[in-house]
Amino acid sequence: MRVGPSSLTDDFAASGYRKQKRSTMMADMLVDERDQRLILFEQFEIDKFSESEVYGEFDAQTYKQVLTQAKKLATNAMMPTNAVGDTDGCLLKDGKVSVPKSFHDLWRKWNDGGWRGLDLPQEMGGLGMPMVVGMAANEYFEAGNLAFQTLAAMTRGAALLIATHGTEEQKKKYMEKILIGKWTGTMVLTEADAGSDLAAVKTRAERNQDGTYSIAGSKMLITGGDTDLTENIIHLVLARVKGAPAGTQGLSLFLVPKIKVNPDGSLGEPNDVKTISIEKKMGIKGSPTCHLNFGEEGNCTGELVSRENQGLPIFFTMMNESRLIAARHGAAVASTAYLHALAYAKERLQGTQIGAPKGSGQVPIIKHPDVRRMLLQMKAYTEGVRVLILYASYCIDRERMARSKEERQEWERRTAFLTPVAKAYGSDMSFRVTETAMQVYGGYGYMKDYPIEQFLRDEKVHSIFEGTNGIQALTLTGRNLGQDSETLFKGHLEDIDKFCKTNRNHQALAGYVEILETAKNALSDVSKFLVKIQKQDFQGLALYATQYLELFGDVTVGWLLMWQAVIARDRLTALAKDNGIEPDAAGLEKLVAEDAAAAFYSGKLASARYFASTLLSQATAKAQAIMRMDKAALEIAEEAF
Repeated sequence: MRVGPSSLTDDFAASGYRKQKRSTMMADMLVDERDQRLILFEQFEIDKFSESEVYGEFDAQTYKQVLTQAKKLATNAMMPTNAVGDTDGCLLKDGKVSVPKSFHDLWRKWNDGGWRGLDLPQEMGGLGMPMVVGMAANEYFEAGNLAFQTLAAMTRGAALLIATHGTEEQKKKYMEKILIGKWTGTMVLTEADAGSDLAAVKTRAERNQDGTYSIAGSKMLITGGDTDLTENIIHLVLARVKGAPAGTQGLSLFLVPKIKVNPDGSLGEPNDVKTISIEKKMGIKGSPTCHLNFGEEGNCTGELVSRENQGLPIFFTMMNESRLIAARHGAAVASTAYLHALAYAKERLQGTQIGAPKGSGQVPIIKHPDVRRMLLQMKAYTEGVRVLILYASYCIDRERMARSKEERQEWERRTAFLTPVAKAYGSDMSFRVTETAMQVYGGYGYMKDYPIEQFLRDEKVHSIFEGTNGIQALTLTGRNLGQDSETLFKGHLEDIDKFCKTNRNHQALAGYVEILETAKNALSDVSKFLVKIQKQDFQGLALYATQYLELFGDVTVGWLLMWQAVIARDRLTALAKDNGIEPDAAGLEKLVAEDAAAAFYSGKLASARYFASTLLSQATAKAQAIMRMDKAALEIAEEAF
C-alpha cells in the first residue's frame, strides 16, 4: 500500500483547526480505532476471508496495516485542512472553479497512496481488497476532511461505472487517468425541475453520424462539476435521446468530458461544457457543487455508455454502493463529533457534582448525569451506525465470495434490504449525534471557535442526497418488502431470532436479549401487516414508510450491538481470569479501572445496554403506531396546516 508522508503535525492552530485545546487535538479524534477493529476482526472475523479465492492473497495483518496508514494520512494531512477548506471555500472566476489551495497537496498525497483503488477489483486496476476494509479506511478520511473526500468518492464512482458498463475502448481511454487522479469524474443527473423525479429530465442527446451524440441541457447540484485539481473532468450525464420513450425508461447515459479526448487518450479541444455557478451551501464548502450547461454553442459531444434507454438501470447497479458511501460520509462526521464532545466534556469545568458537600470545587461536565446521558447516547448511535454500514458492506463481500448462484443471490438480496436502511437510518442518527455533540459544548459549540458548528453544517446534507431518506423508506417498504419479503423473514429476521435463542439465558445479558427479541417480533408483525396492505392501501404504506424504516434500523442496530456485547462479555471474563480476578461486579469494576482493554469492552456492554433499554424498548409502541395506520396527515385539509 502506498501512502503519502505520515509525520504528525505539531501546530494545529496554524492549520486553522479552531481553538480546541491542543491536548485533545493530539488524541484520536477521528474514529474509534478499537471499535472498528472489534467489528472487523472479532465480530465479522474478516481474517477468514483469506479462505476465499477472491481475497485469498490478503490477511489480517495486511488489513490492519492499511487501516493504520489510513489513520496516519487522515490525522496528518486531512484533519488539519478541514477548517481551512471550510473557511476558504471554492471560487468561480472567468468560468473556472478553484478549490481550497490546501486541497492540491492533499490530492497528490491521496493519489500517491493509491487509495481510490483500495477495494476496486484488480481487473479494474484496483488492489482488490474487501469492500468492508475500504469502507473502514475511508471512514478515517471522511472524518478528517469530508469536503475533500466527496471529490475523491465521486471520482471513484465514475471509474467503477465506466469499468462495469463501458466499452473496452472507453475503459482504455478514460479509466487509468481517472484511477490515478489525473482526471476526475462526476455523476450528472439533477435538473431544476427533475431532482428526485428523474422522469422529468429534459437534457437532450441527438445521434451524430460518427456514432457520438450531441448533448444539450442544463444540470445542477453537481458535486465536483468543475475543479482546478485536474486537467480534465469526465461527466457521466443522464439525457434523453431524440425520439426516446417518455419517463425514466427513455433515459440514456453519456460520457461527456470537459475537454474532448482524442482516440489516443490525448486532450483535444474544450467540449462546450460551461460552469454557470457554484452553489452557496450550508456546509461542505470546500467541495464545489456546480450548475453546468451542456451545448450552449451546439458543440458538446458525448459517448453512449452501454445501450440507449439503459441510463437509469446502469446507475442503479451502482446505487447500493453509492448509498452506503453516503451513509459512511455522515457516520464519519458523527464519529469525530462524538470524540470531540467526549474530550471537551472531560476538560470543561462547570458546576459542582450533584450530591457533593457544599463548597466543593468545579468538576468536568462529564460528571453531570445529563451530560453522561448525551455522551452514552452518542456513543451507542455512533457505534451502531458504524457496524450497520460495515455489516451491509460485509454482505457485499459475502456476495462476491459466494460459491454458488443461490448463495450469491441470497447475499445480494440481503444487501438490497440493508442499503436503504443504512443510508437513511445512518444519516438521520448521525445528524442526531452531531446535534447532541453541539449540545454538550453548550454555547461554545455554536461558535466558530470550535469545530462542532462546521460538523453540524457538513452533516445535514446526507439525509438529502443520493436519494432523500423518504425515498429510501419507500424503496424499503414499496420495493424490497413487496418484491422479496422472504429475504426478510427467512434471512435477516431469522438471523436475529437465532441470536436471541442462543443467548436467551445469557448470564449477564438475558434481560437485554429479551428486549431485542420483543423488538424483533414487533418488526416481524408490522412487516407482515405492511406486506398485506401494499396493494390495497399503498398511500397508507407510503405515509408510514419512514417510521417503518426507523423501526427496522432500531432492531438491526440493536442486534448488532447486542452481538458485540456478547463478545465483550466473553473478553471481559477472559481478562478477569488472566488477571486472577473474579468476574463479578466488584472484580470487573477493579479490572476496568486498571486495564484499557477491559475498559473498552465494558464500554461496549454499556452501549448495548443503553440502546436496548432506552431505544429498542420502544419498538412495540412504534409498531403499534404504524399498524394503527391513522390517516390524519392525509386527511387534514391543506388550509388547516
